[in-house]
Amino acid sequence: MKIFKYLAIALFALTMVACGDDEPKSNFTREFNMIYPQLPAGHKSISKIEQIYDNGTSIVATADYDGNHLKSVRVETKYHTGGGNEETINFDYKNGAIICDKSIQDVTYSFEVNSDGAITSLKNVSTGRTAASLQYNYVNELELAQISTPSSSDVTKVAWLNGNLMQWESTGVNKKDSVVYEYGLGAPLNKGGIDVIGNESFTFTKYVCAIMRNAGLFGVTSAYLPTVIKKDYDYTQVNETTPPGTIELKRYNITYELDSEGYVKSYATNEVPRYTVKITYR
Repeated sequence: MKIFKYLAIALFALTMVACGDDEPKSNFTREFNMIYPQLPAGHKSISKIEQIYDNGTSIVATADYDGNHLKSVRVETKYHTGGGNEETINFDYKNGAIICDKSIQDVTYSFEVNSDGAITSLKNVSTGRTAASLQYNYVNELELAQISTPSSSDVTKVAWLNGNLMQWESTGVNKKDSVVYEYGLGAPLNKGGIDVIGNESFTFTKYVCAIMRNAGLFGVTSAYLPTVIKKDYDYTQVNETTPPGTIELKRYNITYELDSEGYVKSYATNEVPRYTVKITYR
């Protein structure tokens, strides 16, 4: 009987530890009036994104919600060479904070939003440094982002046309990066409001940003989904004085698998190493 008693106590302790690990680790509080994004008709919230490479590497991002509002995102990466990492991002709308539980370092950011509920700034609570400043146009399309770290400051400019994301270009000290999108015949309507492939990530990792965009926290998403992505500069030719558009970007085709209602189930490109991204909705 004692064995069962001690086993029950041990299991209870493990349960308490597991529950504690899921809770935000921050004492940051303030008076904050959250404006929640108003999502368009037909929108679907993402519950999981899985990127599986042919070489065995995988990235899985899982989202949890409190009612209709994004509550947390957990990302687990496993490398084909062994090892990996994980992170959990928690959203505290009461205090206007994003709490990052990472294997390297835990960080809490306070945030501000515009009248459409899109994040306009992120500030590191412990250092007081502004990590990101974001500007949107009158239809809530992200047009400019300045991302800062203790060692660098990058500026990203974003171009839109008729509701479609056309290009973003990021520049900084010894850095220049850009992605261009093309919308060919048969480009699918972005019914679920998913993020376009290769979109710039700000402060957080790419699939955290992808789920945040789907939730409306970085403004509107592209009206249609591109059929071509152009990226990957030859970095040996790039420097701060290189004129934009003078270096050719590599061109990759994007293919989508849609469900019976026209929502994206998965997509892939002809990049190497090849991969497939699967999307699961709530």
